[in-house]
Amino acid sequence: MSLNHSIGALLVRLAVGSIMVVHGAGKMFSAGPAAMPMTQFTGFLANLGIPAPSVVAWVVALVELVGGLCILVGFLTRFAALAVAINMFVATFLVHLPEGFSDSELTIVLCLVSLALMSIGAGNLSVDETVVDDRSTSMLPIGE
Repeated sequence: MSLNHSIGALLVRLAVGSIMVVHGAGKMFSAGPAAMPMTQFTGFLANLGIPAPSVVAWVVALVELVGGLCILVGFLTRFAALAVAINMFVATFLVHLPEGFSDSELTIVLCLVSLALMSIGAGNLSVDETVVDDRSTSMLPIGE
């Protein structure tokens, strides 16, 4: 893997991971620029008609926080990116797109960039490269 590819993957991981960590921490700890207490988030999901809103709220918060951290450091990146992509896909269609395209732009970009990370992997500047055989976590037979 070239240095340019590794730097590109790192920059993408920093962008996606940092946004997801901020939003996950906002839900889990009611702190930061995206703070939304878990009870408020659970109520929001209940108002959308989501079944088991308490469980879904915790799953979403964990995917955002833990998935974001994994993406940031490049640990199990392909799996974390898949979880984030699914999270952002659902958020786009259930929450943001009904409010208009402008409200859904960020979640669309996060979903697509997460899918790209799932495809390319974390790059050489990652825990995956140092500790985990990234080829063993590859979900797509691209370039292998």
